[in-house]
Amino acid sequence: MKTYAIVGNQYQGLYTKPWSQVQAYTRTKPAPKFKGFATKTEAQAWFDTQIAVQNDQSRQYTTAYNGQFKADPNQYYIFTDGGSRNTGNVAGGHVKASDKAGWAIAIYHGSNLTDPVYTDSGAYFGRTNNEMEILALINALLQAAKVSTPVTIVSDSKYVLDSVTNWMYNWANNNWRKSSGEIANLAAWQQIYALIPPLAERLSFIWVKGHATSNGNITVDQLLNDAMDNLS
Repeated sequence: MKTYAIVGNQYQGLYTKPWSQVQAYTRTKPAPKFKGFATKTEAQAWFDTQIAVQNDQSRQYTTAYNGQFKADPNQYYIFTDGGSRNTGNVAGGHVKASDKAGWAIAIYHGSNLTDPVYTDSGAYFGRTNNEMEILALINALLQAAKVSTPVTIVSDSKYVLDSVTNWMYNWANNNWRKSSGEIANLAAWQQIYALIPPLAERLSFIWVKGHATSNGNITVDQLLNDAMDNLS
């Protein structure tokens, strides 16, 4: 008989009983992860891995839709943003070589989310929005490595956050390939994958809606636009 493992609801655990009985334990909200295995040893190994991921803040993110959240005064918050003035979008085309793109980060201490303690930005021609969002994340991680306190990275990019907390681990486990084809921005994701482990125990992520009315979001948006304006 198969052993079934369930993670993420009130029925979390291992079950060696018919699927017809176990299935009812998986039909809950929130929906759990679950899988059947030929042996209890395999089920336990998968279960242990899932629990480790579940307890790892760097493998998940929380949501502050309007950009507002209660800050921990004992840590740093790094707001990130990237953008591209992609004129090709008008006709459904690609980024043109003359299109401007930029990234920015702003670091705040949790005791003061009004005045940044550090900012940085950059701009390029012919780069995509996603490339800039990733570059902002890389620069945030490089800054996070300079301190020993907890750090939360705040981003409005679901692409970035879904990738850094989930997808890139699947890509790495599959020799940096995915079934749907080539991984976009592969070299950048491999760099991020290498930067995360030393930070994982003190790193977390927050997603905010683009242009949310928080000081950090407004600041990084302004910084990247200024960088693009100054690009010549």
